[in-house]
Amino acid sequence: MADNEVDSKGFVRRFQGRADVYSKYRPTYPIGVLLALKREIGFDRERVVADIGSGTGILSELFLEAGNRVYCVEPNEDMRRAAEERLKRYAPRYVSVEGTAEATHLKGGSTDLVAVGQALHWFDGEGARAEFARILGKKGYVAIVYNNRRGEGGVEKAYGKVIDRFGKNRAAIPEVDDVYVERFLNGEFKKFVMPNSQTLDLQGMLGRLASASYMPPQDDRRWVEIEKEVRRILAAHGNNGTVTLHYDTTLYLGTVGPR
Repeated sequence: MADNEVDSKGFVRRFQGRADVYSKYRPTYPIGVLLALKREIGFDRERVVADIGSGTGILSELFLEAGNRVYCVEPNEDMRRAAEERLKRYAPRYVSVEGTAEATHLKGGSTDLVAVGQALHWFDGEGARAEFARILGKKGYVAIVYNNRRGEGGVEKAYGKVIDRFGKNRAAIPEVDDVYVERFLNGEFKKFVMPNSQTLDLQGMLGRLASASYMPPQDDRRWVEIEKEVRRILAAHGNNGTVTLHYDTTLYLGTVGPR
């Protein structure tokens, strides 16, 4: 995640020091992801999953809870260590791997599903596609999952204004939309959109903001003003000291291989 281009080395740097807040305050993924996979490809607990760019293990945990063996491939040491702490109870089905989307270090044909949660935009498309094709079995699939924050609600609009005011140093990354996914996969995919949400108090709102790579580090003096803005959001939109952020969780399901 370089500042001005997408590359694996920059990707490792951008989330340095944010693993704790990322693990605690990023939204999880709904069970509907698993239900869609079961319905569409007969996904079950016997399938081996590679979660690429697995971060602190939020998406991985969905598959581990379902009984799958999951290889969690993550280049950032802080994020990987946070995942190891979070997911250690799932060993030996949970396997932590230091690697990238372009070089996972997994055996060829060793996985049934490659999962990517909130990370495809950081990958080199050609390199990742080739690596996914290498590690997948003949009937393997790719599942790309994103939690996209809605923009129409009062809480979401106010939250977005905080980001617009204080967010800096945004990476020049592609938007992962239908067109981008169609190019990455083999021209055909299925798309599923399902509702998701997270309810946050003051600490949760601050942590959710701090988990974004473009927000100031938490020792920055601007956090005094950020906290004031969050308190205003809670006062205007809160219920018993909490607010709810709403998301659309989008699942893209397809395949990769030689073109």
